[in-house]
Amino acid sequence: MISLYEKMTGCAYAISRPFLELWSTLEGNNGMWSGRLGHIPNYIAAAGPQDLWLQAVSVGEVAVAESLVQAIDRQAPGLKILISVTTPTGFARALSSLGTRCSIIPYPLDFPQIVRKMATELHPKVYACLETELWPNLISAVRQFGSKTVLLNGRISAKSFPRYLRLVSITRPLLAGFSKICAISDIHANRLAALGAPMDKIQVTGNAKFEGLLSRPDNDRVISLRNRLRIKDSIKVLVAGSLRGDEGKELIKTYNLLQPRWSDMILFLVPRHLKKVSSIINLLNKKRISYQLWSELEVNQKRTAKLVIVDVIGPLFDLYGLATAAFVGGSLVPRGGQNLLEPAAWGCPVIYGPYTDNFEEARITLESHGGGQEVNNGEDLAKAVDMLFREPLKREERGGKGKKALEDLAEGVATKQTDILLQVLESSKSVPGLKAL
Repeated sequence: MISLYEKMTGCAYAISRPFLELWSTLEGNNGMWSGRLGHIPNYIAAAGPQDLWLQAVSVGEVAVAESLVQAIDRQAPGLKILISVTTPTGFARALSSLGTRCSIIPYPLDFPQIVRKMATELHPKVYACLETELWPNLISAVRQFGSKTVLLNGRISAKSFPRYLRLVSITRPLLAGFSKICAISDIHANRLAALGAPMDKIQVTGNAKFEGLLSRPDNDRVISLRNRLRIKDSIKVLVAGSLRGDEGKELIKTYNLLQPRWSDMILFLVPRHLKKVSSIINLLNKKRISYQLWSELEVNQKRTAKLVIVDVIGPLFDLYGLATAAFVGGSLVPRGGQNLLEPAAWGCPVIYGPYTDNFEEARITLESHGGGQEVNNGEDLAKAVDMLFREPLKREERGGKGKKALEDLAEGVATKQTDILLQVLESSKSVPGLKAL
């Protein structure tokens, strides 16, 4: 099946190449398409073979890369590390935080002609996926050129598991070829094994995404944000993050139910994708609810509305630091949820819907610690938020338990995964200056 996939994608590239190259040219030097088509900057190509190639999908995986690079530099400083990133927001974050330490490139499209060229030029000793992102052509290409491969933070959601089972003819050879697979929990280890990963190559290490969260909260940024938005400490704030589907409609219902009792509360609506902003605006206009856009506040407009739509990428994590209570979206609709532990990193009580397949270990740990609460709709959410607004001691207790859940999940994960990466690297070639593991 992998050979068939290679032939089909190879033909697709031959047909689409002129259009892709034209798009890259039109995008100009500031875009990512040139890199996605395999054009590597000369200074990276001239650097020679990379020791480690880390693949990060978006901002969350870039945060993992930041933790790993710090841990790597403590044990084996000076390794040549290349990081590829799929999304524009993740790419910008990687350039900002790691651009002076690592080589940063856009992740290439999985066409065989492109990935073989990149595998030849970069020739990494170890290629590591920072989550379960199995692109057959690239993984096969780096292996053909002698690179060892590692899967970190391996997970298969309950929703996607049946689909993967139908593709075992592809997943089995891909998973069997990894030198090491780090699963985030026993549940995910068993799913990976069912898809063809050898049990002797699987090690449960936890999720490095969670460790990176512990160092992200910055109280000075939140104080500055509170002052800029003119939000007094006594004002109750509800942050609804990563909203998807019709969740905006449910949150407006929540807002209307809370307003009579909490007339001065502030609600921040943060859609997961900016294309949802217009639909939220339409809903608010129909109900004649006043609002402001975050982009307007960024150009020194004063906040006067009690409902703010965040129509830019980036502020959500710090907004959780402002929140009296937080709802994490993608969970009232069957989208698998988003990172439930981002509010917990601030000690903020976490509320979510029933659809949290993508973060089930986070949900299980939050609930076992007493730090999370599930709701089914906007009415349930209003009741949960009202209780947290009314009872500061319970709010503080729940927030503390959520943060403890994060600490228990995150402890030492990046260090464990770094040890495994360096062991695989050491087995491929002696690493100068590598400390004893």
